[in-house]
Amino acid sequence: MPAEMTRRERVERTMAFQETDRVPLYDLLRNDAAFAHFSGEALPPLSPEPETVRELSRISGKAVGAFLDMTRSVGFGPVEEKDTRDEYGFLMHHAPFEKTSWIVERPFNDEVGAGEFLKKWILRTQEKTAAVTADPGAQREAFHRTFLETQARIGGTVNLLTQQGVGLDEVRHLLGFELFTYLDADMPGLISEALEAMTQHNIAVCHAIADPALSPVVLTFSDIAYKDRLLHSPEYLRREIFPRIKRVNEAWHEHGLKCLFHSDGYLMEVMDDLIETGIDGLNPIETLAGMSLKEIRERYGHKLFLAGGIDMSQLMSYGTPEEVRHVCREAIRDAYPGFFMGSTTETDNSCKLENIIAMYEVAMEGVENAGGEH
Repeated sequence: MPAEMTRRERVERTMAFQETDRVPLYDLLRNDAAFAHFSGEALPPLSPEPETVRELSRISGKAVGAFLDMTRSVGFGPVEEKDTRDEYGFLMHHAPFEKTSWIVERPFNDEVGAGEFLKKWILRTQEKTAAVTADPGAQREAFHRTFLETQARIGGTVNLLTQQGVGLDEVRHLLGFELFTYLDADMPGLISEALEAMTQHNIAVCHAIADPALSPVVLTFSDIAYKDRLLHSPEYLRREIFPRIKRVNEAWHEHGLKCLFHSDGYLMEVMDDLIETGIDGLNPIETLAGMSLKEIRERYGHKLFLAGGIDMSQLMSYGTPEEVRHVCREAIRDAYPGFFMGSTTETDNSCKLENIIAMYEVAMEGVENAGGEH
């Protein structure tokens, strides 16, 4: 068995399908009890006061540093239940327990309004791209400063450098699925223009900020599926989405970074297409949607490192620690080497603390004890 490694060494060896001293953990930590447990500190009462926000940020970062080998989007999340309105007029609800925000009200309610909004959004995105292209050094300096501040809070845990899509998630979320569908049917060129604007923006940002010394990996994403099937037809994905994902991946590869691709849902119908886009890894392997660590590993071998696979919607939320340990050990047998163990997207407040601890303890057992000889 290899000697004890740093987290960066463990991450890089895992992405290269090499043996490690133990199975690394990759996750998005959003669980209050886990923040307290892994930091060893009690959370203060939630408040928007700057001092409280800083303390919550410090504690959550400390917990991530104690729990995970690799992560993304470090932070505590919303600190108060409230509504806000953004620059476009969207009314957003922010929820501390759910650790997220969602749209309550849009500034339009029909296809015409959605189209007018999207034209403004495209123009704003193009302006942002022009600003990055005009002064990439300023973009790099500001981004790296923020990244290093986050890194200081999480210690040796590897933080994905950034996360980039090709506009599908953003536009679909802003319009809502129904209006997205109508607009794409009646004005497909406008949707395509929006996707292209975001793709160009992200590629410009990539060339400005890429630095493998900071992190060896980024997240590229498009949520294209749900349980048992795709959200969009394979033909649509092949025309509008996969070529753009490929361009984003290629941009990051130019700078020597790996691309971990994220999409929820059942992806097997288009897995060969995703491989062709140049993805290096796959997350979150949503088992309840029909994905299987064993099937992917057997079919694609060392073409993909895998991250996730431990169901958070049922197992981590309602199962027992022993059930979690069993599933984790089975996942290691099926997917190691080249496997980051973690939840099927995030360990949020729906997950039981004892189950999060059980997953952590299996990772700490070492490969031989957890998953058997390889």
